[in-house]
Amino acid sequence: MTGLKPFDLLSSSLEGTNLIEAGAGTGKTYTITGLFLRLLLERKLLVEEILVVTFTQAATEELRDRIRRKIREAMEAFAQGVTEDKFLRKLVRGHSDPEEAVRRLAEALRSFDEAAIFTIHGFCRRMLYEKAFESGTLFDTELVTDEETLKREACDDFWRTHVSTASGLFVNYVIRRNVTPDSLRALLKNRIDQPDLCIVPPVEPVDCNPERMWRLF
Repeated sequence: MTGLKPFDLLSSSLEGTNLIEAGAGTGKTYTITGLFLRLLLERKLLVEEILVVTFTQAATEELRDRIRRKIREAMEAFAQGVTEDKFLRKLVRGHSDPEEAVRRLAEALRSFDEAAIFTIHGFCRRMLYEKAFESGTLFDTELVTDEETLKREACDDFWRTHVSTASGLFVNYVIRRNVTPDSLRALLKNRIDQPDLCIVPPVEPVDCNPERMWRLF
C-alpha cells in the first residue's frame, strides 16, 4: 500500500487527517498522551479544545488518568530541564520557551476536569444534549447502548396485549405455531437489522374473533 511510512510521535503532522495503524500492545495509549501534549504545546490548544474518543468506559478512565499524569510529568520536565522519558526529553529540547510551556501545562492541569475524553456513546450523548435545537432531539434524550432490554419489553408488552387477552382458540393456534415472545424478538431483530426490508404480504390487523379463528384450522 502506498503512502505508508513509519510513525514518529515527535515529528508526525498535527494537521489534516492522519490514520495510524497499530496492533495490540504497540503503545496506543502512550501515543495518544504524546499527541495530546504536542497539541497543547505546539498548536497551543486548550484542554477543552482537544477531543479524545475511545470505545469503553474503562479505556476512557485509563486515558484520562494517563494524560493527566503525562501533563504533570511534562511540566516537571520543562521546569527541571531533565527527565528519564525519551519522548519528553526530546520535547523539552525542541521547545524554545520552557517557562511558557510550564505555564501552558499548569493551566491544562487546572482545567483538566473540562477535558473532552469520552466513549463514543458518551460523546454522542453530549452532542445530542448540547445541540438539542439543531438536531431536533429532546433535552432528556437517553442514549441506549444495549437494545436487548427494550426489545424484550416491547415483545412482552405485545404478547400481554394481543395474546394473553385473546380467545382460547387464538392462543391455541399461536401455541401450535410455536410462537413465543422469544420468536417475536427474533423477528424484531431481523427487522431492526434490516430497516429497508420489505414485508410481504402487507401486515393486516390481528383479528382474534373466535368465529374467524375457526377458519384458520
